[in-house]
Amino acid sequence: MYDIFNQRGFILPLTMIFCFLFSLFLLSEIEIYKIEQRLFIEEEELEKLKNLLQIGIQDVNDIAQSQMLEEIIVGRLEYPIGTIQYSIEPLENNFILIRGTCVTNKQRKQYFNATIDIETQKIVRWVDG
Repeated sequence: MYDIFNQRGFILPLTMIFCFLFSLFLLSEIEIYKIEQRLFIEEEELEKLKNLLQIGIQDVNDIAQSQMLEEIIVGRLEYPIGTIQYSIEPLENNFILIRGTCVTNKQRKQYFNATIDIETQKIVRWVDG
């Protein structure tokens, strides 16, 4: 009538497989979380670098407008989020060339070259490098 199957020892391997798969899933989720955390930190640094670049080019342009340019001016600006090293050199036809390096506190760097018209105070050419 009824067949009795030998099911001794069936639960232990099944439980161990389930625990292994659950641990594997948990570890993979932890790794994904760590990767996302590093990605957000890197994106934050890139935003700081952009912000530093925008603030810095305005300040360097103000320095260039306030001084009579006859030779190359070299300087450094310090901010809470990083530093900017720059050089301003006069060009022909009321243009100036600003070369600079933005460096955040975590050593992310960005180089830039900007050609600015002195009369209109507008950036004519911009090159990220």
